[in-house]
Amino acid sequence: MPIEVYNKITMQVKDHRKRVLDYAEKIECSTVVSFIPEDTFYLTGFWGEAVGICCDKCTKIITPALETARAEETALSCEIISAERGKDILLRVIDELAGKSVCTDSTDFHTIMLMFEKLGERNVKINNKPFTMSRIIKDLDEQDKISKAAKIIDSLFKISVEQIKENRTEIELMALLVSETYLLGGTLVSYKSTRYPFIIAGGPNAAFPHSEVSARPFSTGDTVTVDLVVQYWGYVADATRTFVIGHATDEIKQVYECVKDAQQIGLESLRSAVNFGEVDLACRNLIAGRGYGSRFIHSTGHGIGLEVHELPWINKTGKEKLKPGMSITIEPGVYINGRFGVRIEDSVIIKPSIGKDDSLHNRNTISNLNSFPKDLICLG
Repeated sequence: MPIEVYNKITMQVKDHRKRVLDYAEKIECSTVVSFIPEDTFYLTGFWGEAVGICCDKCTKIITPALETARAEETALSCEIISAERGKDILLRVIDELAGKSVCTDSTDFHTIMLMFEKLGERNVKINNKPFTMSRIIKDLDEQDKISKAAKIIDSLFKISVEQIKENRTEIELMALLVSETYLLGGTLVSYKSTRYPFIIAGGPNAAFPHSEVSARPFSTGDTVTVDLVVQYWGYVADATRTFVIGHATDEIKQVYECVKDAQQIGLESLRSAVNFGEVDLACRNLIAGRGYGSRFIHSTGHGIGLEVHELPWINKTGKEKLKPGMSITIEPGVYINGRFGVRIEDSVIIKPSIGKDDSLHNRNTISNLNSFPKDLICLG
């Protein structure tokens, strides 16, 4: 790695540490301990099997021997400590924390109980907010990585247009897109709630917002939802397009235009909304006004970053205020049970407000990271 790149990334990670420690200080903790890989990566630049410990004096990674060499190569300005897997790592972590006021992102019962026992319950706070609240605002390098992930998704949509054909199966298309993701420089994200990295849903399967990929072949008249999450150097983008095979019925056209208009309203509302509840309601009210309110059965969007679903949440009760540097999705959808569904989604970054005169006061600018067209595309 060129020295100038190394120095830039090191400064970025040091800024991340300061953000997390500043928030921890507000809850009277001097040290943070990360067991979640995303949080450890945020503090250290290392993604792997490890525990991160950070205070104002130093940052340490405690990792099994099989990860030590890789941690030494990729972690930034950290002390690397090797320990045996399992309880030995946890005991070494506890040794490093003796006498400190600690905040941790762990939700593992046995880990927490042992930390309470060895360190004293009053010295340990189970609170992931120093991490989640610090990660909610992306710096320029993080924004660039999310943007590059979104560009890969746009390329995959182009491939989808070429490859979605009658009698091709959902899983065949997914397998092709998975391969192309890696060839384009991206990686995939795994989820506990599904066995598949993408959502490829045709016909009645598209009526499930989180449909699992199947061996069902596409048929003429199907809507085909292609929902793609791609990771680039740790950071993810998330976008969706819905296509039609053959001729679109009047009902499909009507639903599609409804969703497309709602998504555009959602994007536009980002420019003037104060909180994310306003953004959700803008989309929801338009869909309800067209008669499909009961068919919009999820939130309008969510934050993206090191995880595909993170703060802020874009739902009708969302009180989080819009701030420059937030990266989010806008993804309204309408689902007709047993028949078809339509969802359109972009990844977006909120930029600083523009202008100083009253007419432009408190207006945000937005950067839509996905440029693939949103007009209805009929294939075949």
